[in-house]
Amino acid sequence: MKKSLLFLLIIIISSVVSIQLFIIPQFENKVRHPTEKWALEFLTSGSTDLLADQLKGIPKNDRLAYLNNIQANFGFALSLQAYNQRDFSSEQNTLLTENKILGDPFADLVYRKIDDSQLLVIVKPNSVPKHLVNEAQRWMMGTFYLLNNRLIQYPKKEWPQVIDSLSHEFAYPVLLKTLSELNYTSQQMAELEQGVMVSISSNDSDFIGYPADIVMQRIGNSDQVIVLGPFSPELKSKVVYMLSVFYFIFGFFLLIPIIIWLIPGWRSMRSLNKVAALLGQGKFETRAKLIRFSHLNNLSKTFNIMAEKIQRLISSHKNLVNAVSHELRTPIARIEFNLELLRGSTTNDYQVGQLDRIEISLNELNLLVSEMLTHARFDREAPTLALETVELNQWIKQELIVWQEANPKKTITLLENAECEALFDKFYMSRALSNLIRNAIAYGRDVIQISYQKVGKGWLIYVEDDGDGVANSARRKIFEAFYREDESRNLQTGGTGLGLAIVKQILDWHGGEASVDESSLGGARFILHWPTNM
Repeated sequence: MKKSLLFLLIIIISSVVSIQLFIIPQFENKVRHPTEKWALEFLTSGSTDLLADQLKGIPKNDRLAYLNNIQANFGFALSLQAYNQRDFSSEQNTLLTENKILGDPFADLVYRKIDDSQLLVIVKPNSVPKHLVNEAQRWMMGTFYLLNNRLIQYPKKEWPQVIDSLSHEFAYPVLLKTLSELNYTSQQMAELEQGVMVSISSNDSDFIGYPADIVMQRIGNSDQVIVLGPFSPELKSKVVYMLSVFYFIFGFFLLIPIIIWLIPGWRSMRSLNKVAALLGQGKFETRAKLIRFSHLNNLSKTFNIMAEKIQRLISSHKNLVNAVSHELRTPIARIEFNLELLRGSTTNDYQVGQLDRIEISLNELNLLVSEMLTHARFDREAPTLALETVELNQWIKQELIVWQEANPKKTITLLENAECEALFDKFYMSRALSNLIRNAIAYGRDVIQISYQKVGKGWLIYVEDDGDGVANSARRKIFEAFYREDESRNLQTGGTGLGLAIVKQILDWHGGEASVDESSLGGARFILHWPTNM
């Protein structure tokens, strides 16, 4: 187990190192930097275009002075740069030539072409200026300044048309509303009336880490308010995409080592499950495979040791039963021979009575040996069944004739049903039915009842008696070899302990099962159930 955990630790460390060296750089290049570039371009859209258009109308030598003059009205640094196409890629040059803004997430700045020789550069500082409340105001204060300058050039009644004409240059909504149309807190409304820039947050803006969803400012002393936003719908989709890719990468590549670690254990579990099923079928030579790098190999080894011990135990048990059964045949035969000799040489009533008792004991011993040999033979290997279609009603009637004649004091009856044809091996099923009837005669009192029926895809035969029944605790054990509820070991009342075990073997061959429950007669009801698809 320690080696397996060490192996897991090694592959996790290897996976994390691989992520840092190979996956994260790809994530940065393919996802994070493009997302940051888009965010820069999104937030500076509109205002950058307005400023670039203003600079076009100013002589080249006066542009820097103009930027320095209006710098205090912007939340980011304004600068100029000579335009050299060699400083940019062909794709970037195309964007600049089309008068589109170009974001650079590595330097936190944005370029916008003014003319063929000069670029406007907007640089995002590392900290929010002290006079601003949050980063959202830092991004939007320059926009408000430029829009105010543009609007004051027109009569108030034309402001909506001016805003409509400029709004297409912005990536986010730009609206013009009156104070009466806005419904915010009294403090926010008071700040608007005072000309203070007001930012409104939402759940979405909190989620994406942007400090506001809407930013507003009153235009001078008028009742008109410029409303910028909401920003979150566009920003959220990009942030969600970036985070989803990030978590998928880490989740997937950290899951790989765990899967690698689990696969050998999963293969071991499959092997153990298969071997357990085969052992349950009596194939005790089966062993579990040892899978390389599996943390369950110790369990597999222990399981194999257990299976080997069980195999040895079962084998020695079978060999003992076979040996004892065969070896008992010879002395029993000698005793029977000598018994017959003694019968012919004595007329003493007492001695004849003792010889009768000896003969009864020999018969019991012969029955026990026969059952042991039968069970050992059945347990050794399953025979090839000679399956045939048999009409149950007529077949059971024929089987009962012998038992009814041999036990006239018992009422042995068949509850006849509709004609029912069943598929089974007639020889072995007769043996199973005979064992159950013998058991019912031994443990029942007066009445024994046999019945049958067709169910679903199989058949049932019931053998019931009016005896004392079988205790719940013994209903599963009663089909085990040599198990008897009556521990007296008297064959007249306790049987050999092998009859029901033989019944179970026969039903196993037919793909069915033998069971016992309570009978309506008051005793036990033994059930033989086997399917059609054997």
